[in-house]
Amino acid sequence: MAVARTPKGVLLDGAQMTLMSLLVGTAGFLKERDIPIAEWGSYIGETFADSWSALEGQGADEVMKHLLALQILPLGVEVLSSELKPDKAEVVLTALPGKAVLEKFGTTPRDLLRGFGVNQQEVALIYGMFEPAAKAIGMRWTHQLKGAKQNVRLESKAASRKTGARRPTK
Repeated sequence: MAVARTPKGVLLDGAQMTLMSLLVGTAGFLKERDIPIAEWGSYIGETFADSWSALEGQGADEVMKHLLALQILPLGVEVLSSELKPDKAEVVLTALPGKAVLEKFGTTPRDLLRGFGVNQQEVALIYGMFEPAAKAIGMRWTHQLKGAKQNVRLESKAASRKTGARRPTK
């Protein structure tokens, strides 16, 4: 029996939806059992921190390109804007896969989250998984959800010292 070939675009949409559903479902599972989602993200990040060793010494721009291509965009999110420089890389993403992709699977962003009992802020905690690996190569990773946009930033140590917290003056 011959098997019909599935177009690569359909496979990509399916893979992105499956991956995001697994992450959102994991967040829901953890929340239901009172296990902090951020702790799970740290565990994942610490486990994979060594895999970033080949990126050590590269600029924040190159490391961010690597992350986007291999770890962030496969979630189905879209880049809304980016500023990539060797000392600092900032990217604004959609918080969830695009509406068009979700609609192909008969859902909406609201229904995807509601189905697993989580909200966007809880799902955004997943981005904390990149912090331990960034630290291991001498960089600083931060992320912040603003509305339906996920802002991520990667800085070299020199750049993070310039923009780091300052002591209040007396």
